[in-house]
Amino acid sequence: MESIRTFIALELPAELKAVLARMQKTFMQSTAGVKWVRPEAIHLTLKFLGATSMEKVDMVCGVLDHLTRDVAPFSFDATGMGAFPNSRNPKVIWAGLQVEDRLKVFQEELETALADKGFAAEDRPFAPHLTLGRLKDGLARKDIAGLIERFSSEHFGRFEADHVIFFKSELKPSGPVYKAIKDITLMKNA
Repeated sequence: MESIRTFIALELPAELKAVLARMQKTFMQSTAGVKWVRPEAIHLTLKFLGATSMEKVDMVCGVLDHLTRDVAPFSFDATGMGAFPNSRNPKVIWAGLQVEDRLKVFQEELETALADKGFAAEDRPFAPHLTLGRLKDGLARKDIAGLIERFSSEHFGRFEADHVIFFKSELKPSGPVYKAIKDITLMKNA
């Protein structure tokens, strides 16, 4: 049976993507050996589904329709830089997010609803972040660690996300290409 690689995410406003692109350029000027996420592709992942059969795509759309019925846009602060697993041994560089509790509740409801439909539940707690790049070369670690420390408490702004998107992800040599399967605009007056 045919399947596609999928995930559910919040689409970020263009203003935040522009701020993050400038941050990436600052890092690029100081270090090499990092594969940077294209600014237009930066998003807040709510749930990675992985290989999803075509028969489950409609079911996921139904779950999203149900859960987003009365949901208002989510506000958050983009604050600080960090790395997974940590700044001394960075493999993934990210921008931090301080999110409303109701976003955490929404993500938990999404996780539970999809687990009830047969998708594996995440074994780690939700850690809202925006992936900016992945280290390709261990030689960049020291430079990256210093830059992360420098920007660890930088405030990039307060933003609002008003779209929940169910994405299809196609892996290409140039990087992943994301296409919306379903784009739900959150209600301003919910």
